[in-house]
Amino acid sequence: MMDKQFLFDAYPLLKKKRKRRFLRLRSLVILILIMMPFFFFTEHKSGTKISQVPVLAKKLVPAKENTHALTKQDLIHIDRNTIRTHNLTIDWDVQQFIVETAAKYKLYYGSIVVIDSHTGDVLALYGKNTSGEDCSIGLDAELAASIFKLVTATAAMEQGRFTSESKFYYTGNPHTLYKRQLTNKRNKWCMDISMADAFARSNNIVFAKLGTIYLGEAPIELAAKKMGFWKSPVREFESTPSTMLMPKDDYNLAELACGYNKETRMSPLHAAQIVTAVMNNGSMVTPRLVWTQNANVIKIPVMKKETAQNLSTMMERTVKSGTVAKSFRRISSDRVLKYLAIGAKSGSINGDQPKGKRNWFVGFAQNKETGEGITIGCLLVLKDHFHIEADMLSRLVIRKYFSKDMNVAQTIHKGRHRTSYNHV
Repeated sequence: MMDKQFLFDAYPLLKKKRKRRFLRLRSLVILILIMMPFFFFTEHKSGTKISQVPVLAKKLVPAKENTHALTKQDLIHIDRNTIRTHNLTIDWDVQQFIVETAAKYKLYYGSIVVIDSHTGDVLALYGKNTSGEDCSIGLDAELAASIFKLVTATAAMEQGRFTSESKFYYTGNPHTLYKRQLTNKRNKWCMDISMADAFARSNNIVFAKLGTIYLGEAPIELAAKKMGFWKSPVREFESTPSTMLMPKDDYNLAELACGYNKETRMSPLHAAQIVTAVMNNGSMVTPRLVWTQNANVIKIPVMKKETAQNLSTMMERTVKSGTVAKSFRRISSDRVLKYLAIGAKSGSINGDQPKGKRNWFVGFAQNKETGEGITIGCLLVLKDHFHIEADMLSRLVIRKYFSKDMNVAQTIHKGRHRTSYNHV
């Protein structure tokens, strides 16, 4: 028989062991209760679903977030690392050329956007403000000036059934806008002009009369809405939409139609996007900044095929005999540019923040043989002394982009391998 003194001495030890067993058992029960949702409310490996995961289980396993989502802030400075990190559609050769050209000509303020006219890929996005490089300003809406004539011309052909060769007449300086010029009465001082020539020479009076006499506000507003006004043009995030002056009287309507106002605003990116419709039989391509394999090309019909063809004719006339003809002279003898169809629209207006003349070039360039094409939206702010304008900068960029085709042709001719130009 066990000694009573021994039992008396061992009792505390037995009590401690029972307590430890109880604590271990309680911990095990708590652990089982916590893990029960994962055993009873998830899917089996075989794929048979028992029930939905309760809210508690969802909180324990949070969804993985996309840490590389593109923002406007990411586009302030674009270099090779930025392109790799975000898988941008930027063509590094063209981007670097613009950076070097901007430095060479001491660019004060401005931005330029280059888009592949068929896919919508943004091939170049460069900007410089008073503080230094800021490529994101190409997404900001600025004073549109005569670039809005693209919208008015579209409305005239879509709603008013005019063509590029429709005839109009005007009096006085074509680059002014006075109420006395907005009349449909013909006198001995009137001069005749086609809509294509009025577009090419940026005739304010003809386009103002289109708005007040022939169209009215509704067709212009409809055309603007179709062409992407009041919408963010970028797929990846919300950017500043283009907006237009809402006229309160006939003179306001005249200002709107010809772009002679300081309320209608457009970003270089959206301006380049609008021109893609000219190159795609009336379907406007949605720009994209991030490259993804097998991504859908988004094309939105915004005008008829005949309208797009007429706009193309009018823009080509701007290059041949209009407001940018001086910068594009002798292209027929240039070893690169002679193979291209080039069209444009220019615009200019004084503004503030920063103070200076807004100098626009919006256009397209397409290889006549291969069909490869780009569109450009370029806006520079010019001070009293400047070294380059938007049309000349755009010419240099067009030549740089298409010169690679010449180099490739020479390389193939010599039996070498073709080089990829878009990779960095």
